[in-house]
Amino acid sequence: MTWLLLIGVLAGVVTTLSGFGGGLLALLAVSLWMGPHAALAVTTPAMLVGNLDRWWRYRADLDRVTLGRLSLGLVPGALVGGLFAVRVPAAVLHGVMLGVVALSLWRAWGGRAVRLPAGALVGSGLVIGVLVATAGGAGVLAGPLLLALGLTGPRYLATMSAGAVVMHVTRMVGYGATGLLAPRYLPAAAVLALAVVAGNLLGDRLRGRLGPRVLRAAELAAPVLAAGLVIAGAV
Repeated sequence: MTWLLLIGVLAGVVTTLSGFGGGLLALLAVSLWMGPHAALAVTTPAMLVGNLDRWWRYRADLDRVTLGRLSLGLVPGALVGGLFAVRVPAAVLHGVMLGVVALSLWRAWGGRAVRLPAGALVGSGLVIGVLVATAGGAGVLAGPLLLALGLTGPRYLATMSAGAVVMHVTRMVGYGATGLLAPRYLPAAAVLALAVVAGNLLGDRLRGRLGPRVLRAAELAAPVLAAGLVIAGAV
């Protein structure tokens, strides 16, 4: 369980510092030991707890209008993805995860921001919900959308965390309905969840002490490490 503690703390720190990437790192790392299907079952409850904790810290800055519109797409998308994930072959899940990592690399290393009108939130949320339920990476996929709408700083963190909570709860319903969220995974999920909360605390303290260059380095390092985990899993 020691490795789960380390993964969880790292995931919490990375997401709190850079706004994305921690959940994807946790998913890929757990996938190396347990396989992609089990990794989805273990990391989803843990990321739910981590995002609840992060949302509570920044709740005063939540953009409720944006969250409401986005959730109209996130809920059906995450439910469909959650029901479908158990039927997807492991090799295909790895491929989708690799695609999400590629998106995170593109975003971190200077990818052009895509400007979308507020009216595109529902459709975008639908697509994001499906992808997150099958391959993780909530912040990688939803983050650019929220940034394009002008959300930054605590407002971004609060809305991103709340949106992630919506996705995690919904896809857990899908996982539970298909037997993917089995009781045997709960102890590992509980350990990972506690570690993520500890990582959130550490990241919150570090955030106020680190300069923009260090925060930028953390943002760049997360997708590079994720790519390394994908490559390791393919070897």
